[in-house]
Amino acid sequence: MDIDNQLKSAWVRQLREDWKNANYTYFQDKMRLPNIGLMSSNSQLGFWKGGHHRSLFISDFLVRNHSWELVLEVLYHEMAHQFVEEAIGIRDALPHGEAFRRICREHGIDPTASGEPRPWVERRINGRAVEPENRRALDKIQKLLALAQSANRHEAESAMEKAHDLLLKHNISLLEAGAKGDYIHKQIGEVGRKNPVKSLIGTIIGKFFFVETIWVFGYNQHTNSTGRVLEIYGKPENVEMAEYVHDYLNNVSESLWREYRKKKGLAGDKHRRTFIYGLLTGFYEKLDSRAATGPLDKLVWKGDPDLMKFFRRRNPKLRRATYAWSRSCEDAYASGKASGKTLVVHKGVRAGKSGKINLLN
Repeated sequence: MDIDNQLKSAWVRQLREDWKNANYTYFQDKMRLPNIGLMSSNSQLGFWKGGHHRSLFISDFLVRNHSWELVLEVLYHEMAHQFVEEAIGIRDALPHGEAFRRICREHGIDPTASGEPRPWVERRINGRAVEPENRRALDKIQKLLALAQSANRHEAESAMEKAHDLLLKHNISLLEAGAKGDYIHKQIGEVGRKNPVKSLIGTIIGKFFFVETIWVFGYNQHTNSTGRVLEIYGKPENVEMAEYVHDYLNNVSESLWREYRKKKGLAGDKHRRTFIYGLLTGFYEKLDSRAATGPLDKLVWKGDPDLMKFFRRRNPKLRRATYAWSRSCEDAYASGKASGKTLVVHKGVRAGKSGKINLLN
């Protein structure tokens, strides 16, 4: 068997496992596993063929060229078709009729995940676009983060605090106005092992940047590797900001660790995680203290009820887990924590039409 066929077999095995998980999570284990396979099609994302066929197919083109997160959206869409036919018993209705739309609505499944792969993927990307009025608020925040690059520590910290205050005001004003903007979800970071450092970064963006976070099972179909990946939920502008802060903290943590290691004349990375955990702890405490004592302390963020409903539709069976860790060096932890107390998030630079944000330290 050649490598390509080995990968395809692995993809089908993973699709079967993801079908079983989704059947339990969203469909109360009311369906039987169908025949699942890949189809060589550039014109169709996937399809459910019911009756005695009982077959569910996913586009090979989609799997090869896009993230597994998108593959799962199509899988859930086709499973909704299967549920309507086999669990509810509706076989003669229109493919995307009321029963199908209701099932998708109840579980946060994308009812549009059908048709040609390219247009749907483009709609998914454009659907994440920030509304023009919200983009203006985000641009103001980006300008303040540009000021946070000042060499003057007081000016830099003041600019970052003002940026966060503006983000808080923006979200509270939207909530008070009853704005019903779309919520999105996105997996960020690489698929791999979860550790205390990754977990703390997820906690920071979840508490201070107006998104909901959860660690979910992740799969990289190109390397056939599994692990955990952080999934975030929120309004598009908040997801964009939270993703930027997530990537920035990962980037700057490595940079500051290298500086500390060089300064101390250390060989290797024995105390790397301890230093970075201290750094992030210091940054967390800085933001937490600011939230409690800053000039906007009377503006209290109590959460977004509609976001929580969307989050719980997608994650109806939540499980919380804790992770223990030990410090390898008290000096590394203390030094990292002290650096975290002065850490400032700087503005990123947008790269051309792609809109991708390049990180600055």
